[in-house]
Amino acid sequence: MNVNGARFQMLYGRDDWARCTTADFNESGFNDAAVAQPLAFWWEVFASPMPIPPATLPGWDPSRSEITLQPQAIELPATLGETPLSLDARRPAAADRHGNVYRVADDAASLRVASTEGGSEAPFWPADPADCAQTRSERRLAFETHQAAQARAADRYLAVVVTEDDYLVAAFARGDLRGLMSFDLISGGPPLETGWPAAVPFEPFDLCPRHGGGAWVLDRLHRRLWELDCTLAVVNRGQTALPLSAAVVDDFQPHSGPLREQAAVQFPAGLDLAALSAPLLDPIAIESTGAATVLVLDSDAPLQRSRVVRLRREGSAWSADASQWLDALPALAHDMVYASGLGHASAAASEPAPARLFIASEVGNQVHAFEVVDSDGQFALRAPAELYPLRRYGGRALISVAGKAHYDCGLSLPRWTPVVQQHRQRYAAQAVFVTPVFDSNELGTVWDKLLLDAAIPPDTAITIESRAGDELSGWFDGEAQPAADAQVIGSWLREPVPRLRASGPELPWLRREAARTTRREAGAGTWELLLQQAHGRYLQLRVTLVGRNGTATPRLRALRVWSPRFSYPQRFLPALYREDSANGDFLERWLANCESTLTQIEDRVANVQSLFDARTVPQDALAWLAGWFDLALDPSWDERRHRLLVRHAMDFFRWRGTVHGLRVALTLAFEPGFDAAMFDGPDPDDEGAGRIRIVESYQTRLVETLVADAALGSAASEDGLRNVVLQSLWTPAEGNAGLVDRYAAWLQGTASAVQQMTPFSLAPPPNTAAHSDAAQEWSAFCSAHLGFVPSVGAADRVRWQGFLLSRYGSLPALNLAHASAYAQVAQILLPSAPSAREAANQDWQEFCARADGARERKLWHDFLARRYRRIERLRSAHLSAWPEFEQVPLPDRLPASPAAQTDWLQFERQLLAMHRTAHRFSVLLPVASVIADPYRLDECLGLARRIVELEKPAHTVFDVRFYWAFNRVGEARLGLDTQLGAGSRASELIPDAVVGRAYLGASFVGGAPRHQGRDRLSLEC
Repeated sequence: MNVNGARFQMLYGRDDWARCTTADFNESGFNDAAVAQPLAFWWEVFASPMPIPPATLPGWDPSRSEITLQPQAIELPATLGETPLSLDARRPAAADRHGNVYRVADDAASLRVASTEGGSEAPFWPADPADCAQTRSERRLAFETHQAAQARAADRYLAVVVTEDDYLVAAFARGDLRGLMSFDLISGGPPLETGWPAAVPFEPFDLCPRHGGGAWVLDRLHRRLWELDCTLAVVNRGQTALPLSAAVVDDFQPHSGPLREQAAVQFPAGLDLAALSAPLLDPIAIESTGAATVLVLDSDAPLQRSRVVRLRREGSAWSADASQWLDALPALAHDMVYASGLGHASAAASEPAPARLFIASEVGNQVHAFEVVDSDGQFALRAPAELYPLRRYGGRALISVAGKAHYDCGLSLPRWTPVVQQHRQRYAAQAVFVTPVFDSNELGTVWDKLLLDAAIPPDTAITIESRAGDELSGWFDGEAQPAADAQVIGSWLREPVPRLRASGPELPWLRREAARTTRREAGAGTWELLLQQAHGRYLQLRVTLVGRNGTATPRLRALRVWSPRFSYPQRFLPALYREDSANGDFLERWLANCESTLTQIEDRVANVQSLFDARTVPQDALAWLAGWFDLALDPSWDERRHRLLVRHAMDFFRWRGTVHGLRVALTLAFEPGFDAAMFDGPDPDDEGAGRIRIVESYQTRLVETLVADAALGSAASEDGLRNVVLQSLWTPAEGNAGLVDRYAAWLQGTASAVQQMTPFSLAPPPNTAAHSDAAQEWSAFCSAHLGFVPSVGAADRVRWQGFLLSRYGSLPALNLAHASAYAQVAQILLPSAPSAREAANQDWQEFCARADGARERKLWHDFLARRYRRIERLRSAHLSAWPEFEQVPLPDRLPASPAAQTDWLQFERQLLAMHRTAHRFSVLLPVASVIADPYRLDECLGLARRIVELEKPAHTVFDVRFYWAFNRVGEARLGLDTQLGAGSRASELIPDAVVGRAYLGASFVGGAPRHQGRDRLSLEC
């Protein structure tokens, strides 16, 4: 509703336009046709044969969501002198992921390959004898009568396919033998043959890749379909089994027990295509469109018609749904492929072209494209008016190369040419449709104006007729609303020609996708006309689209009808101006132009609140709205992400500085399909496969979780006999003697009783002439039996020694003050208890207050204070007499009590390890393939660093890496930072080796030949 109280009713989108009808009505308002069919009936028809549509049926362009003239297919006639294609001319072909095309030779006796570069062909199999390495037979020589070797039957190749896991599978016939050859396109080498049971009829005619690896096999002769898994084993689901051999009793039987016998051997008979709910007459081609879904091209030669049957397996149940008979084909179908074509008009630059089912007929001059409609239990083929001509099509095969449809061009030396659309569109001359009834809910309403968001190029036109009244046909007494086919009773009146508005749509503050840009040269924009004599509660419009040359069409996106009219003469002028009906009517229509302009300005002022809503603000003002939050919008982002960020700005700042906030900022920058639910809070799916990871360094520690009551458990078991279980790492249960014994055994010796009673030093011993690597041996021992190398106590001891020497200057002065007898500096240890000399205690208090080394001491004191709370509990557990927590030294030798040993072990092995990795994190960016553009990767790294630098807490340290840089032993967490893949055969791990771009060791060149033994197969790892 605008500022004057007028409202509009709109037709927008397919559902609204589909309610319009194609039926025409006479001047009395009654239907001349028997039934008024809505446009939806013609746009969604699934009947076979197709009903004949009206000559003036409008078309619908789903790519633009616009109603147009009906597109007409362009049929290329058969070339004079050319014979129609036959199925005998087909030679199966398939392409690998690199674009190399493998095909059956014209004589069906060999396989040939066309390389990606240049397209030159070469023999693939049988290989040239000069290319085969000489292998020596391992069969033992025997003195036997020489027998002439029997001539081997020549191989005849029937069909080929390249599976998703890079195997070339070829079906062959060798005399009466049928089977499959499997070529490893990654490792190379000769094929692996799989024979087919002779008792099972098998004549392969076509192959197609199976989703997840393997292949589908079509037997045209016996009308059978087989499903082969990635090992070429037959998937036995939803089909009968044929017996190959009966059960056989073993020759050797046990003395007692049941009779042993070999079970009967059965083999799947394949899916019987003639026994389905939609029986197939002559299946000639198959294509896979998903998991357990196959399209089969069926031909009916007697009636010269073709169709496609969709087969789908759910568990062990098969369903068959047939499309309508393809009347768009001028002759019998010859072959088909499910892929996309080049030059598709509706495909955006950043989006792949939609897949089509391309079917070639026996004429061979073009392929007909069909949209596959497979939803809600309905299956049909819809033929868009698209032209895909073929040049010198040889009829061998239609194949998919890197997702694009290709055909063989040429007779003797075919070249695989992409299927390209020619944008030669032809439209019907006229289209007429009638809108649904618009209801103003007021009798005698004066309908104001009609606006069309449309494009009316030159040589096209749109004419509007209207009829209005207060009564409807088809509205009977007792009904709350008129019937669906109700019509306005009245005569059609011709309305003026619409005028293109220079100011764009009349609605205020429309977003860019809703406001069509005005382009006068193309006739695109918002067209407006003032309804002349539309008076009454109900209004109906008859719209006529006209194209004068058949190559252009009007395009109608939206239609808006406004009511009631805000009359300036009635509101602002005396009645004198309305006394003369003719002059009053002219003044009414003339002032309506002024009202339209002024109302648009007033609407923009009245709806200024739209500028403060991220959902409705125009894109041009979006940066201005973001400035209110001090946000800078990245110009490389799409509009959707801009609006999401501004809309959830408060949520974004609420999570700022947290791990989730960093993930939101990075995901918003790098993932186009950003989910707005991330602003609500963390979700386990945020760390799914292929998502941005933020790994805090403390989570990658190699030690166990810190146990708070471990000290109490150790102290409780201190008295009495104990059963000590030795583990790989030393535990306080072993005591000092156990650690000394381990160290002595490490040095290949035995500890004495005195050594067992002497506390184990937590500082490395000095290297001597007799033991030049004593410190290294000690460090290796600690790493192996403690899980870490003690260092904080030894470092604090060195600082204590330096402090005393700097204060007293010499050892004699120190000995005099502390009443000690140190002979050398190395004998000075950290105090284990308060001294009897006040000078020594004063020195220790001053040393503890120093900043040098205060971090570790403060952590140690804080750890003890949190664990024991009171100093008395610490004294009892540690068997010490320290007056306060701040004076407890860091252990530089193994403490005496088990509780003190546990405290030291947990502090230095676990707590310090956590503190060293605290406030550090790594940002891991996913990479789809190892062949990604290195310059693009550098840009991603730089952008990620800038984002993290802005959003991280100031005291943290970070690094940005890609997934493969984090996959290191000791850093990546199994199951959290790793995921299962397809192994070394994954396509993203097998890049193309391009000179100048590929890195040595990051590309695949070739592999060793396969193991030739008969008893086992080698595994490619």
